[in-house]
Amino acid sequence: MPTVRDAIWDVPHTKVTAPLPEDISRLILAKRPATAIPGLARAEVYGKVARLTGTDLLFDAGEVKAGYDLTDTEAEGILAKTGGWPCLMSATQGGGSVDAALAAFLRDDLLRSLPSARLVALDAALKGKPVDRAALQGIPFLERVDSPSHLPIALPQPLAACAAPLSRAISDLLAERGQDPTQARAIATALAAIGELPEAITLFQSLGAWQAASDTLRQARGPFAVHLFGPVALDRILAGFPPDMARQDELIVHCRAIQAIKRGDVSLTHRILRDRYGEEADEPRKVVGNAQRYSLEFRLFRVLLQTWEDTDLDAHLLDDAYQMLGELPADDDLRRGSFYNAVLEFYIRARRFAEADHTAVLAGAHYSRAKVPILSFYIDLHRAIIQLLLGDAGSARKRAASAAAHMSRVPFDSPGDTRLLGLLNACIAYEGGEAEPLSRFLSLDLDDLASGEIWPTLIEMVLIYGSQALAEHYSTVAARSFLDRWRVRQERSDQFGMLIDIRDIVVLQNGNRWQEAMVKAAGLDTRISLAWVEEGGARLATLRDRDEVALALVWLRHLAQVTPTRSGLDRWIVGMLDNPHLTGRQRIGAEVWLAHVLHRQRRRPEAQAQLRKTLSTAASLGSIATLSEERVFLAELTSTRRVKDGLERNDILRRVLRQVQEAGPGRARRGKAHGLTRQETRILHALAEGATNKMIANIMGLSEATVKFHLSNLYRKLGCANRSEAIRSAEALRILS
Repeated sequence: MPTVRDAIWDVPHTKVTAPLPEDISRLILAKRPATAIPGLARAEVYGKVARLTGTDLLFDAGEVKAGYDLTDTEAEGILAKTGGWPCLMSATQGGGSVDAALAAFLRDDLLRSLPSARLVALDAALKGKPVDRAALQGIPFLERVDSPSHLPIALPQPLAACAAPLSRAISDLLAERGQDPTQARAIATALAAIGELPEAITLFQSLGAWQAASDTLRQARGPFAVHLFGPVALDRILAGFPPDMARQDELIVHCRAIQAIKRGDVSLTHRILRDRYGEEADEPRKVVGNAQRYSLEFRLFRVLLQTWEDTDLDAHLLDDAYQMLGELPADDDLRRGSFYNAVLEFYIRARRFAEADHTAVLAGAHYSRAKVPILSFYIDLHRAIIQLLLGDAGSARKRAASAAAHMSRVPFDSPGDTRLLGLLNACIAYEGGEAEPLSRFLSLDLDDLASGEIWPTLIEMVLIYGSQALAEHYSTVAARSFLDRWRVRQERSDQFGMLIDIRDIVVLQNGNRWQEAMVKAAGLDTRISLAWVEEGGARLATLRDRDEVALALVWLRHLAQVTPTRSGLDRWIVGMLDNPHLTGRQRIGAEVWLAHVLHRQRRRPEAQAQLRKTLSTAASLGSIATLSEERVFLAELTSTRRVKDGLERNDILRRVLRQVQEAGPGRARRGKAHGLTRQETRILHALAEGATNKMIANIMGLSEATVKFHLSNLYRKLGCANRSEAIRSAEALRILS
């Protein structure tokens, strides 16, 4: 209590003080808002009180400059470091640091009286996160902050200058209060209120507040939490629930199921669902169509699970699913977008590309409104794959760029999804005639890809491009070894065995092992036999199943090579081209076979017209890899001087033929010109891509000893002593160009 006429009173932290002295002419006092001083209100009514805010007590640049005899630049620098706080001026001038002491001062004199909810909100604001302005009321310098609630707060200079010690003070105080269960619960509730849901859940779990943790997980959108906060956060959340609850609570069960999917273990997902719902969980039609027995959450999840299962489009299931869509609120963008995402995958497998793209637009619109960039990334990834299947590398490249833009906005690390984007870009580059990115991916990233989340359309892309690249640039053995590595993954082989077998047959055909390919195709358990295709006719145009279409094409390709003059073969190929379920890549290949058959049947003008049309289409789409796989047919078609001259008079056709040559055997010829064998050239390219001896051995189907033998020959021919010198020499000789 002041006792002199002109006094300064630093009011203690208390609820009520003694009355305001009446015999003091001038009193400067500092008090907390909650501290009451009897007589102060009376003095204020009589106009005897002037209130100063925190801002009034700060130095401005002019005062700093005058008080410390500084230049304008020096004054601005000091102001930036101190925020104008007078108590920091001396420490700053002296070159010392008072962060630890300042943190303790802020904790005890400024923050301790604030409720936990305010502390949590202030901590979020300091970290640049959007915070409800009402949650910051009563915090100095923030009462008048006016900015949109969905944007981070631009911190006032006094707080920005001491943000680090202020954040430390808040952390210390929250940790201290967290020892009290009541306070800890309040902190968890405050964390949930500002959207820090994973942190809130784990804090509730530490208190044994299981229901509160489960309720907060529901607020985090359950299985969608992995898309909002990332797989690491979901793993931490699920690890905190007791085992019995994790097996029975529907929401947690769905989260565990999506966690297994993210780890690439779809079979574990099925087991988790069977443990909770029974054997019927494996039958999507029974689940989706039974609203009396199963919740909307599980029925929707069962539709979403179809995204990762290699099943055909079931019209009845789709009808039931669309009826279920009517149960979702119109503004539930997250679940509606995910429904369309699952349907999109159905349509791609059914080769209904126009419907797939329309569905992708719907899913993308919902995800955009939901503001979940990783889900928007998946949609553009799907749309890029659609364009690749259509053979349109240019459009695929644009979609991939859009996917990359979404990925850049994802607020957590997602290495698996980054890997998917790398695969997509490598396949697009390969389709455009650039082999190195895909070769590098297959060498360095394939194992990680295979052990993570991947769905049927992506697997199809991997199998097609991977087997083609390895067969074309390494060996048939390397390509078949690659396919076998996918085959041995039991959870994949049951789903994709036929697709793997069909790619194996194509690899054998490309390796000029037609008889072996025919025997393997004849041994497959399917109705699409050689005899079935030879009966052909209109039936070829009606095939709908992805694998049946692919196998029919395998047989037509076989006939085009082995018996091209067979009567009616051209009509069978034309009938197949009438099938609306062909991909663009398949259509270009079949058109090349048709040109070959017409050529061998001495219908040269028709063959040339068909070839020009196909090459023009491929050129406009940037579909070089599609043509490269039909090199065995193109070589014969362009072997005659008359045909070749006719094609090369057209700049576009000449360029696309040159790209096809350069994409495959062209580089082998460059190596041969410098005395390298085809195998040595392949090894040289693998070296340039950073592959180890073991990687090269795995890719090429060789032993490491054989790889070392080839390397020693390679070094000798290039006059080099090691890998680095060999790569530099090859670049100089343009072998790697």
